[in-house]
Amino acid sequence: MPTTLTADAVRRSMINCSKGDAKRMTVVDAVVGTDLDAVEFAGWQDPRMPQRAYLVTLHEGAVTGVLLRPAGGGARRTAMCALCRTTHTDGEVTLYTAPRAGAAGREGNSVGTYVCTDLACPVTTRLERKPCPSVVPDLSLPVDERVAGLRVRVDGFLAAIRGTEDAARSSA
Repeated sequence: MPTTLTADAVRRSMINCSKGDAKRMTVVDAVVGTDLDAVEFAGWQDPRMPQRAYLVTLHEGAVTGVLLRPAGGGARRTAMCALCRTTHTDGEVTLYTAPRAGAAGREGNSVGTYVCTDLACPVTTRLERKPCPSVVPDLSLPVDERVAGLRVRVDGFLAAIRGTEDAARSSA
């Protein structure tokens, strides 16, 4: 049975924001109906609150969503997305920070990583060729290996937000 997103499922999935924040989020039409069994995550910027973005994925067998906030503007430069490993020019990669889940987040702790500003990593990862001069996906690996790598990196980011990455590292 596919894991198809609804607006209510997205709001219930949020692990690092209050219920009030989740209720106020704008779940865009493009996310509703997304099959998380077919893509690594659904991500979008909130059209009503430009300093907020969201990422929803299947993590540890459950639909899991996180609130992201872009860090300052910064200079235009070439940078690589840490999730899909695509190089962009012209400032199309943003440092997104996410409050940690639970008590750590309430104390102000956060996790950050560089991600494609448009959060389109699942699409970019599946590209077969370079679409334009400002987007350079790593075409040295087959698509299925790029997709698998994206899944591993998204899971690692979610584990860091949840605070479970330390336990995973110490048991390995």
